[in-house]
Amino acid sequence: MPTDIYFAGEMVRLKVDEEPAQVAEAFMSAHSLPFRLTTSGGHRDVYVNPSMVAFWLVSEPSREFAGQPEESPQPTWEREAVTYDIWGRPVRRKPRR
Repeated sequence: MPTDIYFAGEMVRLKVDEEPAQVAEAFMSAHSLPFRLTTSGGHRDVYVNPSMVAFWLVSEPSREFAGQPEESPQPTWEREAVTYDIWGRPVRRKPRR
């Protein structure tokens, strides 16, 4: 089962052929030095710098990394006026200038 490796500080994901246990073993044996893994499909090898990796997970076929959404959806509800403060007392309206 492939593994997804997520990098710190960047919105980057790398999918490798190795199992999560094999990735953990590569991290331990590398002693903070870059190590080689195989990308999905076995087309090429990549070198991973362990200091840049945030975490890794088992890759799921339906899971796609979307990054940040383009636009946040608009709320379907309307804001209600604040009528009480945090102590339950009515809020006074300040006069406009």
